[in-house]
Amino acid sequence: MKQSRWIWILGITAVVLIGIFIIVDINTDKKEREKHIADGKQLLHFDVSKVTGLSLKNEEGTLAFEWDTENGEWRQTEGEAFHVSTYAVNAIVNYACDLQSLKTVALNSDSKEVYGFTDPIELKIYTTETGKDHPYIIYVGDNTPTYEAYYAMIDGSDEIYTIDYNSGTVFCASRNALKNAYLFDTTAAQVSYMRFEKDGKTTVELSRDSERAWQMLQPEGFTLAKAYVDELSDDLVHITVDAFVEDNPSDLAKYGLDKPQTKVFLKGSSGTRAMEEEIWFGAPLSEDPNETDLYGYFVTSKQVFSIKKAETTFANTPASSLILPYCADITLDDVKSIDIDMGEVYDLKAKAELDLSGEQFKLDGRDISGMYDETLNTLFKNFCRSVATLGFTEMNLDAKPDPDADADMTILYRFKDGSKKELTFRKKSANEFYLFTDGKYSGLTVRLNKFTDSASVTSSYEALKQALKSKK
Repeated sequence: MKQSRWIWILGITAVVLIGIFIIVDINTDKKEREKHIADGKQLLHFDVSKVTGLSLKNEEGTLAFEWDTENGEWRQTEGEAFHVSTYAVNAIVNYACDLQSLKTVALNSDSKEVYGFTDPIELKIYTTETGKDHPYIIYVGDNTPTYEAYYAMIDGSDEIYTIDYNSGTVFCASRNALKNAYLFDTTAAQVSYMRFEKDGKTTVELSRDSERAWQMLQPEGFTLAKAYVDELSDDLVHITVDAFVEDNPSDLAKYGLDKPQTKVFLKGSSGTRAMEEEIWFGAPLSEDPNETDLYGYFVTSKQVFSIKKAETTFANTPASSLILPYCADITLDDVKSIDIDMGEVYDLKAKAELDLSGEQFKLDGRDISGMYDETLNTLFKNFCRSVATLGFTEMNLDAKPDPDADADMTILYRFKDGSKKELTFRKKSANEFYLFTDGKYSGLTVRLNKFTDSASVTSSYEALKQALKSKK
């Protein structure tokens, strides 16, 4: 009997001792944790390349995005649609994939409302490793009183941490911060169509053909200067808006967008995804004569934005600045002869026969190449080149010159394939002429100084004629 009592007493003592040990161990562990509360720790660490989706919930609502592997961009799957900035969403993912705390400020969430966790920002990041049902979740509260950090929690833990201010700011991204600020976010090579409209009238319309070469649809009949169009499309894809002003506006008039003076229509692609955009430009932001910004509007996504006036000048690009700056698109290698007659405008009437590949040249029947004078050959080629590269001055598509009026000057090209091209110049004013090509008004005018400036037609002709005098 006594023995059983002792066994019972020893059992009770063991239980008490174990309880005391557990309490001591808990207190020791708590003290140890409190001792290292100021230490930073790794909160999240995952392979960013395995991220498949992201959800962001804040006071503006919930936005969700899915990674489009084929096109290498983020696609919006939840929330009112807008043009997504892949760069902004990538920033959130990149900051989250290696998230570290600065310190632990509380070991439990009993006082989480103090740190802004009553209604925190919630980030969910989905990966191929965790699947759709087990995302990484980050809760972001207020920023610290000194604005040096943000309070944060990780799903599955009661501890409250601080994270660096940059990470917190990125995680607190607003809807506007996630919008794509580029007017047309692709590469210049993937832009396939551009049309500019001014006061309801199309001023320029460009499109790539089946060979990906740019063609001018309006105004038609002109040869484009590839370098100029490439420069235009390259400038276009680098333009960004200043700020987003309003979504789904009920009153476009207050932005001067009810009757926009300028409209831009664009088509292209990003990877395999087709792109199409209509953009309007409206009134300046203020009546200040020095105002530098104006309002714009993305028609598809119904977003009003502000943009620097200087960034919108591309929409006012005149067609004349995109075409070859010459009266005719002539390649001298293809030319057999050039007849030029400046009539009463200037004492120049000549016929140049040439074969550049065979270095055979004649002027008014006189064999230039047969004189074996390299200087003369150069002067002759300079003269032919000055005629072939004669530049126009302005584009005037609305003019109605008389097609039956007498020509004041003519240039006739005969080509090796038997074809020919005739340029005729009919007086518009004392020193300006309408240009006709094969009897049809070209839409271009040419000032007399295009013929008479230094290194132009008359000066190169006079230099050649003077050099020939010494050969008599």
